[in-house]
Parts: sequence; C-alpha cells; structure tokens
Amino acid sequence: MSKIYLDCTHTYNSGLNTGIQRVVKNIVKNIPSISLELDESIIPITTQNATYLKFDEFPKINIKNTNLKTILKNIYIKVRKISSYLLPKKLHDVFYSPKLNIFLSTTLDKLFFAKKLDKHNEIILNDGDTLILMDAIWLHNDYEKLKQLKKNNIKIIAIIYDIIPLSHPQFCSIDLTNFLKDWYKNSTEYISGFISISKTVQEDIYNYLKNNIDVNIEHKKFDYFYLGAKFSENIPTTSSHISKEYQQIFQTQDVYLSVSTIEPRKNHSYILDSFSKLWTNNINAKCVFIGKIGWDVQELITKIKSHEEYNKRLFLLTEVDDDELVYAYKNSKALIFASYIEGFGLPIIESLHYSLPVIISDIKIHREIAKDKATYFNLSDSNSLFSIIKSKKIKRVSNFTWQSWSDSTKELIIKSRSL
Repeated sequence: MSKIYLDCTHTYNSGLNTGIQRVVKNIVKNIPSISLELDESIIPITTQNATYLKFDEFPKINIKNTNLKTILKNIYIKVRKISSYLLPKKLHDVFYSPKLNIFLSTTLDKLFFAKKLDKHNEIILNDGDTLILMDAIWLHNDYEKLKQLKKNNIKIIAIIYDIIPLSHPQFCSIDLTNFLKDWYKNSTEYISGFISISKTVQEDIYNYLKNNIDVNIEHKKFDYFYLGAKFSENIPTTSSHISKEYQQIFQTQDVYLSVSTIEPRKNHSYILDSFSKLWTNNINAKCVFIGKIGWDVQELITKIKSHEEYNKRLFLLTEVDDDELVYAYKNSKALIFASYIEGFGLPIIESLHYSLPVIISDIKIHREIAKDKATYFNLSDSNSLFSIIKSKKIKRVSNFTWQSWSDSTKELIIKSRSL
C-alpha cells in the first residue's frame, strides 16, 4: 500500500511557532484521525543527515535558544553588510549565495533545536508513495535528491503559502527572495503538483512559473485548500494562568488588536500613524501589537517604544502563547490587519471565529477570505482607517463558521491524492 509522507523538517528543527510552523503543527496534530478516516498511511517525517525519519511530536520550543539564534543571525547579517564595503564583489557575493545561507540556517537549527531521532525511525520512500513538502520549501535544496525521488516514481507535492518574496521583494529579505528564485529554478521540473493555501496564491504561483521558469508547466497540476482555525473553546473570559498585567491591558472597551509578525509588508506603520491621529483628536482607544519581531523594522520598533503612549494606550507584545492570544481575541473591540500583500491571513479567520470584528486592508486575498464579513479600508488613503475607528462603523459578525484544522487536513490529503 502506498504511503503519504509529510516533510516537516524546518518546523521540526527551527524552534519557531508562527506562520507556516503553526500551520504545519496543526496539520500534523490531525493526521492520526484523518489517517483512520481516509484509510491512508500518513506519516510526518524530518530529515537528518540526508535520511528521512518519522516522528510522533515536535520538540518543545526553547525561547532562550530562539533568542540566541536571532542574535547570531543578526550578527552575520551585519558582518555581511560590512563586507560589501571591504571585499571585492565576487567574494562579497558569496555571502549572499542561497546554498551558503541555507547551510548556515539549517546548521543553526540543528545546533539549537533538532531533537535527535533513533535509527529505527528511518523510513524509505517507495514506488507510488507521495512526499508533501509541508513547510519552508526553499530549504529543500538537495535537488539531486528530488531528482532521484521523481526517478523512483515518488509523487512530490509542494505546499505554497505565498510567492511574496518574488512578487513583492521590497517587503522581504534579499536572502528569502534569492532562496525562492533558486528553488523554483532548480526544483520545478521534479514537482508533480502545487497546492496553495488560497485561490489567489494558486493563480500567483501558476503565473509566476509560466512566465519565469523554463519548464512546461502544462504537465504540472495546481490546486488549493483553505487553512483551518480552531482554538480551545474551554478558555474562560478571564484565566487564572494569564497574568494580571496582561489582562489589565484589555480591561477597557476600545482595544484594537493587530496579530502578525512585525515586518514591513504587515504595514504596522499605517496602523500606528492612524492611532496617533486618533489620540491627537482625543479619541480614547488602545492599540495592541501582538507578534514576534521580524526583519527590517528596527526604526518602527524604536518609534513604538519611544511613543508617549507606549505601555499606556500602545502595546507591543512579542511573546504571547495560544491561551493569551485567545484571551486577546475575546477581549478586544476589533482586529486590524493592514497588510499590503498576504497568502491567507489566518488571524482574520481566528478573529471572526471568536466573534471579533475585523478591519482589514482592501486587497484581493482579504476579499477572497473574509468576503462581506469585514470592514475594509483603503491603504492609499492615510485617513481611511482613522475614519472607520472614529466613526465606529464596524461590521459585526456572529455565528461565523469556518472549517476546523481536521477539515483542512482532510482537504489537503484528498487533494494530494487526486493530483
């Protein structure tokens, strides 16, 4: 009987729990029940020393190691930047090589996070099996291995979360853009199908490959599935294990929440400027940013922390667990999502799931996901969000339903089988 394998190497090794990693963990969590329901052998795997190994659960996150890894990464980026002034261009370009940077990234992950697995966990993919590349596809840069898998009649499916580093490189690091260019150039011929997390992304990846990759994509298959959304419904409005300081932030009526990694494309500056204008107009509202600090936002972080309303009506919370996040969803007035570009926008679904109104930028993917259940603002109008909050004309939605992570996992497996 053929098997389906989910390659979760980066999520297993990285120590991260945001974005793609949250998706991968939720999918893997639902694999046992979906495997039984569909009568399929579905096995999560990771790679260690070029060997595939099955695993039962992800290693626990070590925050200290995560912070140390970030420090080392930032040091490397600064050294690389300095090298551009000191080294000849050819030598300097070596520092930007995808191969070198992927090696350094995966090496750091192995040093700080990888939990070694026993040899008896080793698995071998056979003729007719399916390999789903679940997470950071650009780190799967062993192209000879992909070539060999295809030669052995292994169906390889890539999950595409977005192509933002290629379509909007101004919002991403040069490394990520280079990684993805290199990956699509060298791996597309070995991939049987691409499953995206929205119809918008499916159209984006199809057009990108058609216009940029020298491979006949008419022989490739494309589809999409939607992510799930489901937190515990048993978390009370006030939770004893949530600190009083955290709860105190939400003990007023007008708390506006923003949930995402702090990075340029998420457009936190637009939100901050809108709230500064509200406060100048004596409108009492709180702005709470929840999310880890990403790249190229030091100027924004300084602006937030030096703001006269910081820790009064302006908050930046970078280490929030799932229970605290649900508490924020249940005790805020609305979610604000100001992205220039997205692949899906999971916080929108999570907010609606907890009956939290959403105020979001008017972009294609948001219209696809939220449809008529959101209040939209115009990013080209600096007063658009300000006017909505001032007027308090915010669409409310009750009894919102969205598929669970179990439904999402099932949809993914069924579509993987049909590609």
